Amino acid sequence: MKRRGMSGLLIGGLWLGVVFSGVRPIVSLSGRVGVDPQLTQEVKRRRQALMHQLGDGALLILFSAEPRTFERDIDYEYRQDSNLYYLTGIDQPGTILVLMPGNRTQKEILFLRRRDPTRELWTGRMLRQDEARSISGIEVIYDADLFDTFIESVLNGQPFGPRTYGPTIEYAGFFDALHQGRAVVYLALENRPGLKRLPNRVWRFAEKIRRRFLGIDVRDVTPLLHRMRLVKSPYELTQLRRAIEITCRAHREAMKALRPGKYEYEIEAVVEYTFKRLGAAWPAFPSIVASGPNATTLHYDRSTRQIHPGELLLVDIGAEYHYYAADVTRTYPADGRFTPDQAALYDLVLEAQREALKLVRPGSTIPQIHQRAVDVLKRGLHRLGLITSEETSQYRLWFPHGTSHWLGMNVHDVGDRNAPFEPGMVLTVEPGLYIREDTFQRIRQEDPELAAAIEPAFRKYRGIGVRIEDDVLVTESGYVVLSKNAPKMITEIEAIMTRH
Repeated sequence: MKRRGMSGLLIGGLWLGVVFSGVRPIVSLSGRVGVDPQLTQEVKRRRQALMHQLGDGALLILFSAEPRTFERDIDYEYRQDSNLYYLTGIDQPGTILVLMPGNRTQKEILFLRRRDPTRELWTGRMLRQDEARSISGIEVIYDADLFDTFIESVLNGQPFGPRTYGPTIEYAGFFDALHQGRAVVYLALENRPGLKRLPNRVWRFAEKIRRRFLGIDVRDVTPLLHRMRLVKSPYELTQLRRAIEITCRAHREAMKALRPGKYEYEIEAVVEYTFKRLGAAWPAFPSIVASGPNATTLHYDRSTRQIHPGELLLVDIGAEYHYYAADVTRTYPADGRFTPDQAALYDLVLEAQREALKLVRPGSTIPQIHQRAVDVLKRGLHRLGLITSEETSQYRLWFPHGTSHWLGMNVHDVGDRNAPFEPGMVLTVEPGLYIREDTFQRIRQEDPELAAAIEPAFRKYRGIGVRIEDDVLVTESGYVVLSKNAPKMITEIEAIMTRH
């Protein structure tokens, strides 16, 4: 996956740290760090809200994301762990956040990697403690090398570092809980059924605590953080709106650039150039630019095929702006005009989306949105001859995925999929149809009678993939489509494409 990190120039022996405008903190050529006061106030508010839920006997530890190896000694571009960034605004590896709500004054502690000129020569400028303090609003900052000593002391009931109120009063809340056997250490374990996790630093750390410090309860903090992240603040909605607007602009530019004979990667280049030009320095996920039969592969990301006349191009893209992700899909014709068969499937998907959107309002749920889209698609597929029954799950042959997911700091964002909608939640609504050759061949092997019945329709529509996806904000009275500036009506798309 393509990710980003700090870049820079070495001029006359002087390292000039440069960070794209889509990244906080912004480091200027003079080496000064720009601070967004709104972000600082936002992360301070979030920490206070979380500590209120944790209680005085808790200790929260969040680790920064670990760099991922691309190959040998080359890493992928760095992206901070979303939860850590959500609470600190710090975009730097080697960072650890500790929250101790029961402390007298030092309720928030940040461990920051010490600046190293040799490391900075290769990887870019690192934050000074005063800069991290300005960005995060956290006053107490220690070198990351001291973290192990800190944990050893505190979990053994021994104070750490200088304190204004004496050797034990500062940590009285946590130490009382420790002595009474009710201390809790919270980690971001994201321990939920069905989630496949490889052993990582957090899990190893949790096991170490369980083995060495009997009586301390180790819990997963992610349910609390996921609930907080589900309802977006005005600040978050500002970042999301910008990410989505950049993505809509990229769709329009891609429509203008599309011609038969171009390669998928040429359209992808237009998309990602538009992202960067408008201030989003990287995609929120690998761009999907899928032509012809590739559009029937849900997460196709190779972008190597030449686009042929008469085909559709499915473009599922999202800019990431200040750690907030867009996710908008449009499907457009290579020739600038939909064929009647393409239009028939496209209009069915559009109808399913239109009906599903009517249910987006406080109190509704993602499963209800999905079922409404399914009901429309069933009727349409039966009418077109692609299924023989609306009473079975045959529709899943051509619509195998869900209609919606949460959107926020991650493109498939955190949160309970069954949570009733509240104002401030943001989700996608994305029905699709994928008339895939492999699917029909499997039907032919498993159910020859069904295959014979739908074969005429399959021959008519085979190789067509259509998805229409919008990003939607739940409001007090219903919803707002945030991605409305990406054209999706057939007449709108054809007008843009034939005008250029």
